[in-house]
Amino acid sequence: MTEATEQRRPHWGRRVLLALLAVVLVAGVALAVAVWHRLEQRRLGEGVVQQPSEFEALEGSSGRTGSFTARIDFTSMATGSETISTEVLWDDDWFFRDPTEYNHDLATTCSVLSAVANSESAYYQAGSDSPAYMEAALAALGFEEISTASYQYRSEIFDEVVDFITGTDDVVAYSVATKHVTCEDGAEKTLFLVSIRGSYGSEWLSDLNMGGAAYDMDEITHEGFSRAAREIVDDLTERITEEAGLDGTDDICLLFTGHSRGAATANIAAAYADEMSQGMRVLAPLSSIYCYTFATPEVTTFDTAHDALYDNIFNVMNPSDMVPRLPLESWGYARYGNDLWLPGYGDDGFDERYELMCAVFERNTEVECPYVPEDREHVDKLVEDLSREIPTSDDLASVGGVFSLARDLLADVNPVQVLYGHYPSVYIAWMQSLDTLPVA
Repeated sequence: MTEATEQRRPHWGRRVLLALLAVVLVAGVALAVAVWHRLEQRRLGEGVVQQPSEFEALEGSSGRTGSFTARIDFTSMATGSETISTEVLWDDDWFFRDPTEYNHDLATTCSVLSAVANSESAYYQAGSDSPAYMEAALAALGFEEISTASYQYRSEIFDEVVDFITGTDDVVAYSVATKHVTCEDGAEKTLFLVSIRGSYGSEWLSDLNMGGAAYDMDEITHEGFSRAAREIVDDLTERITEEAGLDGTDDICLLFTGHSRGAATANIAAAYADEMSQGMRVLAPLSSIYCYTFATPEVTTFDTAHDALYDNIFNVMNPSDMVPRLPLESWGYARYGNDLWLPGYGDDGFDERYELMCAVFERNTEVECPYVPEDREHVDKLVEDLSREIPTSDDLASVGGVFSLARDLLADVNPVQVLYGHYPSVYIAWMQSLDTLPVA
């Protein structure tokens, strides 16, 4: 190697380093400009598949009232983006009954509407030819007006990146729709349905935002879920105030539903509505608030979560599903309202019930059910190990806590396989194959 070559090497090294720094700087500036531009588009209501709007009439609404069946289309994680469908029952008279009495028919219909909430996302992606599943479903059920505006900046990949960068991922996409329902004796109510999408994109990070360090208090409600719930309640407050006018909210009725993150958000939003019914700013009478959630995570450490005030909230969970076991009960977490468990591996008569559920699943999806009920044993062991090795939620943030979590996850469960028990289509098949669920 010549002396001249030796002298050139540092020179070229510096040039390469400077070039890399320039690329990083240009990329950073370009990303910052793109994020700013997208935020400006959001402010102006531009750059989306459909312009954000207030309530708009549901085109093609059946206008049906009373009791009837309808066929609802949606997508399933078991079949990719392929559209599947199932028949649901609807009865306006449900909303004149005691909301603290479990209604399996209403719960089953809500399990389908929760799946439809997840399917709606594709409609709001540029270039997609996906149908507007939620609008079509609610039109078939006779709903009159709808707003799905929250999907419009929460369904594109770049919007998820923007939310991550700006720290605004404590959100959900949701639909709000209205229908005037009438019971057999002629009484009328205006029903507000809120169906909430599960975890999507950067919202997964919000699932980990329990918020313990952000509060100087012993009891908290999961921050990532509660912020999303508060947005929905604020939205409802504005819409219901406009609807009720000076007549009050005595004839307003609320129905909350969702799956997974949507279930956690629905659980908290319904609890907020219950609490508001006891104060001066009432969204609806407590006797007219209904909530059915599915695959619901634990959401709060408040020891009042099982008070009678929240008896109108029903949370349906699969024993083989890991999501309802987090955050850990041993950390003090619970759900508002009543916990209802689907049949689980090892229960009396499980094999016959499981066989029937699989038949319903295949009828709905035209594929075999991938869910493995024996995963209940692995989930139970994982929860037991984590409760012992990570005794508090604060311990999770430590190096040892992260190591224990990763080690136990790899040792105790097959992450892909255990996800099958979380599928909305599995919950739907269970609900449709059962006559009721036991309420404690």
